Amino acid sequence: MAKNSYYYYDNDACCFVEVKEKRSKIYSKTLLIIVGSLALSVVLTLGMDRFVQTPQELALIEENDALQQQLANVSDRISAVSDELSRLSDLDQNLYRTLLQADPISEDVRQVGVGGTDPFPEFRGFSPSTSALLEQTSLQLGQLERQVGLQNASFRELVDLAGEREIVLAEMPAIIPTEGPIISGFGVRFHPVLKVYRMHYGLDVHVQPGTPVVSAANGVIRQVGRDAGLGNLIKVQHPTAGYVTVYGHLSKVAAGIRRGKKVSRGEIIGYSGNTGLTSGPHLHYEVRDVNGKSLNPVFFLAPSMTPAAYQKLVDETARTTISLD
Repeated sequence: MAKNSYYYYDNDACCFVEVKEKRSKIYSKTLLIIVGSLALSVVLTLGMDRFVQTPQELALIEENDALQQQLANVSDRISAVSDELSRLSDLDQNLYRTLLQADPISEDVRQVGVGGTDPFPEFRGFSPSTSALLEQTSLQLGQLERQVGLQNASFRELVDLAGEREIVLAEMPAIIPTEGPIISGFGVRFHPVLKVYRMHYGLDVHVQPGTPVVSAANGVIRQVGRDAGLGNLIKVQHPTAGYVTVYGHLSKVAAGIRRGKKVSRGEIIGYSGNTGLTSGPHLHYEVRDVNGKSLNPVFFLAPSMTPAAYQKLVDETARTTISLD
């Protein structure tokens, strides 16, 4: 379609003359059209990006939502595991360490945390919700790692202590070495041969000669020999527990019993007799510490007896006033 033309009547020339636009106006209109077109393109492009998304963008948005949901679930599971570790830690602190007589873990060590005001600068570029979720999960993982590490170290220590404790318990002289009535206890007693009152450092168990005598606990034979007062005797050392048990007035030593041999609780080491300074057949039994100090053997027998039987034994040994050696 042809462009419209405009004319005006020139009185001087007595004719119609076509109207010509100035170049400046033409340039202004052209520039205005270009600027308007660009502005309209920008608005349309932004609007399309805002309201019309490509399949790839939709897939990324859906994937991001799924990842955030999964991360939130992981955070909840981490919290549950951390709570369970806290329960184990309390059990460790209040039960296991008490039973094994271990030093408690200090609260400063148990509550050690992560330093720094911004420990996760790599998350700054994400959206606030994503950044907060990543930071929370990372903090929880750090706490969980510290809890696991601390609990592992604690349990390793407790396992070692339990192993030592098991050895100590096996070496505690917790049984009477032979079957028979106890006719003399620990304390000052009248000696039937010397006719004087003096300290009696063990228990006298009345048994016939040849009655088997067993080791009161696991240990190592320290001495097999003869003593002027106790006659034929055996000493068993219990190194981990820190005690030595003594068995006196034996008639003979069991086969294979010699210095350095390991023996177990209940193993026969000899046979009762009437050797040494004694007025009748019996077993003299002592418990000593590593320094040679004699201890009341009755105090070690409680774990192998009922409370009533133990109290009866204590009362009986306290009432005796004489000994056979």
